[in-house]
Amino acid sequence: MDKPLSRKLDLNLLDLFDAIYRTRNLTAAGKALGLSQPAMSHALARLRDMYGDPLFVRLAKGVEPTPFADELVGPVSQALQILAQTLEKGSFVPAIARRVFRLAMTDVGEHTFLPRLIRHLQHHAPRLCVETVATSASPEELAQELSKGTIDLALGAINPDIAGVRSRILFSDVYACVARPSTVPRGTLSLAEFKRARHVVPNVAGTNHSLLIERMLVANGMSEQVVARVTHFLAIAELVADTDVVAIMPRNLALSVARRWGLCHFAPPVQMPGYDVMVYWHKRHDQEPGNTWLRQAIVELFQGGPQPAGGTGRKRGGSTR
Repeated sequence: MDKPLSRKLDLNLLDLFDAIYRTRNLTAAGKALGLSQPAMSHALARLRDMYGDPLFVRLAKGVEPTPFADELVGPVSQALQILAQTLEKGSFVPAIARRVFRLAMTDVGEHTFLPRLIRHLQHHAPRLCVETVATSASPEELAQELSKGTIDLALGAINPDIAGVRSRILFSDVYACVARPSTVPRGTLSLAEFKRARHVVPNVAGTNHSLLIERMLVANGMSEQVVARVTHFLAIAELVADTDVVAIMPRNLALSVARRWGLCHFAPPVQMPGYDVMVYWHKRHDQEPGNTWLRQAIVELFQGGPQPAGGTGRKRGGSTR
């Protein structure tokens, strides 16, 4: 069985070869490497023995490489450069970087984050691509995906207690109700009216929103008032616009869909906790340059809170409140 490469090859001798080839002078090469004349002579003898070739022949002034040394210098220089690169942290230059970042989020996350994020990337990192994926059903699955790097970052109102995953709060928000004007002619509902109303609720995996809304329904004895549970937040907007149902959703989304669909939005007449929207990444990628740059960009863009997307969209009769 062949000896391991580390026993056949002394990397110090490759440095020696490179220095001698560049300087064509044993004394100058020894000075660059911090070696005395006897040490240089001994190391050169070992180098010649390792390759079975004289490598350098003495001249009146300095040395001259042999034809074999001329063939060797390219691979040796390349090998030394590759090894040196393994000791350096990678760099990430947004303006020229080509990379696909995979971000886990719900459809409300896409609505909240993507327009402003894509505008930012088009200006600062035009060759980057963002690919969104559904948030994993469980915190454990999300942690695994983030650890493996199949997901770079996750954004949203997710369970913050995920083993091995870092998080940072982007903004805090509350919930709001939406309904069409004919359903809430006064622009709001009393508690009794709210409990009698028919409701559509989200059933979205990988987020705390569904859990908090369902808890509110149970606490107020309203579970039987639910006419639909849907897996996408944005599907709720059309249901509300075309039927006499009421929906609770994140306020930033409620404001946006109310404006686009001509709906009313109002504060829930029941007690509901607020929530934090966060960015998540795995601790394995704490110092990875690309991951670090993107999450810092996200923090800078959204730490002041979301800005509802512009545009007129589809309008219905009535005014928003």
